[in-house]
Amino acid sequence: MGGKPAHYLRAGSIWAGAISSLPFSLAAAARAARCAAWAAALLLSVASPAPAQAAPETQFSQEAKAVIERNFAGKNISYLLVDASGAVLAERWPSQHPISPGSLVKPFLAVAYGEQHGNQFPTVRCLGTSTRCWLPAGHGPIDIEKAIAQSCNAYFLALAAGLDRERAALTFARYGLTGPAPDAADESLVGLGSAWKETPMALTKAYLALVKEQQSISQGRIVKGMMASAARGTAREVDSALGESTALAKTGTAVCSHLPQASADGFTVVVYPSAQPRLLLLVRVHGVTGAESAKVAAAMLRSLGVGQQAVQP
Repeated sequence: MGGKPAHYLRAGSIWAGAISSLPFSLAAAARAARCAAWAAALLLSVASPAPAQAAPETQFSQEAKAVIERNFAGKNISYLLVDASGAVLAERWPSQHPISPGSLVKPFLAVAYGEQHGNQFPTVRCLGTSTRCWLPAGHGPIDIEKAIAQSCNAYFLALAAGLDRERAALTFARYGLTGPAPDAADESLVGLGSAWKETPMALTKAYLALVKEQQSISQGRIVKGMMASAARGTAREVDSALGESTALAKTGTAVCSHLPQASADGFTVVVYPSAQPRLLLLVRVHGVTGAESAKVAAAMLRSLGVGQQAVQP
């Protein structure tokens, strides 16, 4: 996608995905500047963490809540922002009841498959609609990294068909995930339907654990797929906003499970920065696809001063 991203910071205003354009007051602009400074302090603390640096992190949390609430106030947006330890920095999620997160479960299916098949993943030919993929024309021959990046249903259905469900349940539990019922259809393992439900907090902690294991063979390939998703896959709006190869991301489109009913809910997980993660953002946007929700997640992180320098008009 060429040219400037559609969701970037202008001097004096912020654009929140396809939601709205909201003018800053001088006070709000000052708050955003402070938030950006504290975000930088939080991210730099990875190099030399010390107890004295706890204060900027607390201030960042306070300012993050204020900035996000001001600029992403729509009730159609739910979010959970945590640090690398899983501590909540900002949150607006109506309930912590289990939800269907769609394709956000695919990386954990992939981990389970890798553990059962000696860290070997197949190449699968995606034929599109006839193989139950969301892309009508299909992805063609596809490997694990590209399957994560493009969230290919056909690929993950093939993995699900070759899975020992009892052993997979142990893998899911290791990440703190409930997983689908043992007798649930294979489609539940790829996030189709509503049989696999997890709480938002369980999802964030599972992704933090996955990213920490990226030196392992299977997990490393899955994380590479998440980087490719942010760069050129279903979450490509993330790199467009934050900078090339700076984040990891995964999207999901799920059955809407709350009122008012919509055709779907879009989910995005963003882990930033990719090399030494310090922030994880989980976003749900009512009535859109996962790819559309990635625009909102990217704009939300930009509003906090995360990523490349703000684009000036």
